[in-house]
Amino acid sequence: MKEKNRAWIALFLAPALLMFCLVYLGPMVLALVSSFTKWDGMQRMRFIGIENYETIFRDPVFHASLLHTMVWALLAVFVHVPFGVLVALVLKRRRKGWRFTRSVFMLPNIISRSALALMFVFIFKPDVGILNGLLEGIGLGHLARNWLMDPKTSFLSITNIWLWYAAVITLIVLAELSSISEEIEDAARIDGATERQIDFQIYLPLLRRAIGTGAIVAVTAVFKEFESIYMTTNGGPGDSSMTISVMMVNKIIQSNQYGYANTLGILLLVIGIVVMLICNKLFRMDKAD
Repeated sequence: MKEKNRAWIALFLAPALLMFCLVYLGPMVLALVSSFTKWDGMQRMRFIGIENYETIFRDPVFHASLLHTMVWALLAVFVHVPFGVLVALVLKRRRKGWRFTRSVFMLPNIISRSALALMFVFIFKPDVGILNGLLEGIGLGHLARNWLMDPKTSFLSITNIWLWYAAVITLIVLAELSSISEEIEDAARIDGATERQIDFQIYLPLLRRAIGTGAIVAVTAVFKEFESIYMTTNGGPGDSSMTISVMMVNKIIQSNQYGYANTLGILLLVIGIVVMLICNKLFRMDKAD
């Protein structure tokens, strides 16, 4: 009977495994192999060993891209995720207007990244942009500038496109909050605990695993972030807003350096795995509550 069950299990798993091999594993192996070659995507690969890796680590554009990518990862963990958790705790209280707030907060997630980026292009426009118009309206016109094309502000401007939209984190935390018995909060209130004490001393420790999951989701999302940069600055001016994902695509589009681009992809994959392991350790995801 067990052998028969194993046969059925294997039969039902086969399509999923096949799709995984075709869509993920196959391209990943191709990227790994081609990272050790010089390849333009059309002619045969020419094996060059670790030359691509040596070139990348000497490339100042890669240094800037790596710095920006890691800064985004830190902002995701220490700003984006806490903000999403805070919104979830506020919505948990169901104050007046909480349904409207929840709907508005989720709205950016149903808009494509490209459309959202174009919206911010018009917000940051130097001549007719909303931000500069607002600054001039309140007497701070001297602060107006071309936000996306100024090396001092381009990276921060792009960061604001995603930093405060933490609806996914809020949904993850709200789902976990709904599974926590209300009797715990009632007992704490009887003991004289305030809402702030309940949130920070009871709910937050119980939400550790959900917050850790949110941190992993947020970090992987910013590592893949491409549209918002490509549609606004394309990594410029210079390399002031360049990230590894944009650098990788530019190497393919601008110079057909597929081998070099796949080397960047492999490095991004390794960095992502390391960061996820750190998040697992930081939030003790492997330990039971």
